Amino acid sequence: MNAGATLRASIIRTSMVPVPFDRARNGDYDVERSLPRGPSPRANRPSEKAGGNGIDVDDDERDRVIGILQYLEYKTQCQWERERGATSVTIDDGDSIYNPKGEVLQIDVEGSAKGRITRMFTVFPYRDANWVVAIAFIIGSISFTVNAFLGMLPVWYDPTTLAPEIMTATVATLDGGAILFLLAGLLAIIGALNADRGTLEVPKKNKEGIVEIKYRPALLGSESWAWFPPAEQCAVVAATLPFKAGMAQMLGGIIFSTSAVAGFPGVLNPVENFFLFQMLVFLPLIIGGTMFFFANLALMIYTQDAWYKPKPSLADWHAFVWNMIASTGFAITGALLIVGDTAGAAYASLYGSILFLGGSIIQLYSLMEFHPTGWAS
Repeated sequence: MNAGATLRASIIRTSMVPVPFDRARNGDYDVERSLPRGPSPRANRPSEKAGGNGIDVDDDERDRVIGILQYLEYKTQCQWERERGATSVTIDDGDSIYNPKGEVLQIDVEGSAKGRITRMFTVFPYRDANWVVAIAFIIGSISFTVNAFLGMLPVWYDPTTLAPEIMTATVATLDGGAILFLLAGLLAIIGALNADRGTLEVPKKNKEGIVEIKYRPALLGSESWAWFPPAEQCAVVAATLPFKAGMAQMLGGIIFSTSAVAGFPGVLNPVENFFLFQMLVFLPLIIGGTMFFFANLALMIYTQDAWYKPKPSLADWHAFVWNMIASTGFAITGALLIVGDTAGAAYASLYGSILFLGGSIIQLYSLMEFHPTGWAS
């Protein structure tokens, strides 16, 4: 359900050279592909150089230059530069204007299962918005799971024997989970708008004369992060499938939260107006769960090589499948509550919450591939 992480991972996997961290650290790797290079539109602005934005740095003063990157804008600029200079460029044998020699855009990755699991408990990249989103979904799913178990107590035991604190805890866990899902969905949208932003760390050439340009995604609070990105950038990102899925997910979270608010004790009296209670408490579960389902279905298809070809080798794919099935649990819960089957609704809520928790944990596991160190902590 993390649209920002999905979009950023797609950009990284399709346009950069993922370098295994242990090999990159030792300088022992072969470059398989390179990214077209062009002048940075931000670095060439005289006003920015005069203002001292931190990217016009002398090589004698430091070993690297850090410049802000908006990847989609950058890629378009490179394409324009290639087309403009295609008639006059001189190339050597084995070289091309699409793969110039001497510069490679890289990002460190470490994708072993053991390494990812270990870093889930030892590396806490709290400045990465996608990590914050993943943690929020995990905590929210835990809250929903506790709520589901509390909802099972009247099914397993005589409701008259249960303490009143059970009802209080049931309401608190439902509202807490709904709020976390809503906030996580909102931050995921902002993260998607920043998926093509980041910094480029340009060190000196290595012994082979290749400039290994290190890419770092935009972090919360960094110069490259934008809470309100430019309209042109928003338009480009908004056209992508992950962003559209993220918007559907956020809207579903808003609708889902309506159920939590309307169901709060004292807000509505189901005895006086049961129809209104159904429309504002039970129906939003159906609508929100359905929107979660289609959002995760879209993200699952996006990760596949073809819409009809599953990709079980990718952890993200499993996360979206789990979340997609879990979404049906929430929708079925609302439908069963409308027809009065409280026991069936309790079981549906339980399986949906547990599967959401599993999918959220898998998403965190997948995200740790891009955090071989604590660079975002």
